[in-house]
Amino acid sequence: MAGIDSPTVLLRGGSRDGETTTVATEVTRLLAASDAPGLLDVYEATEEAVHVRGNDVPALVFVFVGQQSAEGIDPSGLHMPSRH
Repeated sequence: MAGIDSPTVLLRGGSRDGETTTVATEVTRLLAASDAPGLLDVYEATEEAVHVRGNDVPALVFVFVGQQSAEGIDPSGLHMPSRH
């Protein structure tokens, strides 16, 4: 589970392009709610880090690698879009 020392990641591609979230340091693959019903966007870690406005520490970049079925996946473990 992500905590106070968890890195910020920037999602590139897919329906969550440009969104940021925090993850535990050992996370290398992230499942996110997709705009497509019944599917999840899959993101994988890269070696890249970029500056994100409001953060002193660069964000790690996770890139979209495809989609998978949401069947059988616990929603509590997903990156969900923030609603402002």
